Amino acid sequence: DLPFWLKQRLSTLAHGKHLCIPSCSEGMMFSKALSLSVVVACTRLHQAAAGLFATSFAKYPNYTGSLNVKGSVFIGQAGSDTVLWYKFSGLDSACTGTGNGKNNSCGVHIHAGMTCTEAGGHFYNATEDPWATVIYTASSGEGKNVVVKTGKTQMDNKGRAFVVHDVDGVRVACAILEEDKAKSGTSPLYVESFSKYPGYTGTMVVKGSAEITETVGYESVAQFLTFSLMGADKDCSANAVLAQANACGIHVHVGNCSVAADVAGHYYMDNLVNGTTDPWKNIIYTAASTGAVGSSITVQIPTKQSNMNMKDRSVVVHDKKGARIACGNIVTTKTTGTGTGTSIVSGAPSGSLAASLLSALLLRLSFPLLA
Repeated sequence: DLPFWLKQRLSTLAHGKHLCIPSCSEGMMFSKALSLSVVVACTRLHQAAAGLFATSFAKYPNYTGSLNVKGSVFIGQAGSDTVLWYKFSGLDSACTGTGNGKNNSCGVHIHAGMTCTEAGGHFYNATEDPWATVIYTASSGEGKNVVVKTGKTQMDNKGRAFVVHDVDGVRVACAILEEDKAKSGTSPLYVESFSKYPGYTGTMVVKGSAEITETVGYESVAQFLTFSLMGADKDCSANAVLAQANACGIHVHVGNCSVAADVAGHYYMDNLVNGTTDPWKNIIYTAASTGAVGSSITVQIPTKQSNMNMKDRSVVVHDKKGARIACGNIVTTKTTGTGTGTSIVSGAPSGSLAASLLSALLLRLSFPLLA
């Protein structure tokens, strides 16, 4: 049996929440091993997991200055971190990337309020304000993969106010974060498991699952990915400097995983047109020191391709050097009760099974919880 302290710890964590894990079958194992009434996050993950965006920016209530900020922000999730992508015009030209030392100088932040008239303070669950250092540069007006350790999920962030500040920290623009919903009439696609990329001889063994949702994109037909991984490159941390192409990437590729040559490159409408911007270029994962990648949600990826065209292709995981280390085939139907774990249909786990789960359960503690 599992040690009492571990049962007590996981019971406390699971109370009123869902353990966020890579597959349904593993959740069944953990629930039975702990003798807990833990509802597995198999369907919960899909229901709660969506990108967020805001595009209808207007002047902050009672702001009378001359700045007129327009643009878009997209929010993703990496475990319990918030991932920020934005592109703005009309920003304060005095914001050159450092601010002037005043509170909220040149900041872009999620606020606690659900309206712009009552935006409240910064929204986070941490001992120190993680938004204090999030600063824009007006000349580019752009930010990609800005990781903010908020301790909040997408469901927490949904409906909150997103606020832009000037160089003096004054609130100048605001919009409300909306859920990036699936396109009507489309169905999600799935990667039920990952295996080593064909020809990869390294030591990393990536396990997990992914889901691809088609959405009505801001600029074109787009997708967002929801995924959880184990055994990914632990060097792909939130603060990692990614110098190589495809470093820490997770992308849809042209072919399936059977033969390396068939996998080919990233899959999007204009992938054969020279000079076309690759929408997968900056899509990455963030791993813990164990190589675990908690429940993650990407921003919109404007592939200009439908989900129907993505079936029977593959999702490829890269390491920090950009090498392809894992591959999973994309399917249209998810097999209930299967995945990277071993399904237990009934009865309590045997002593050997409980013992073998101990290390895995300890690893799962690094995964975030979905509230």
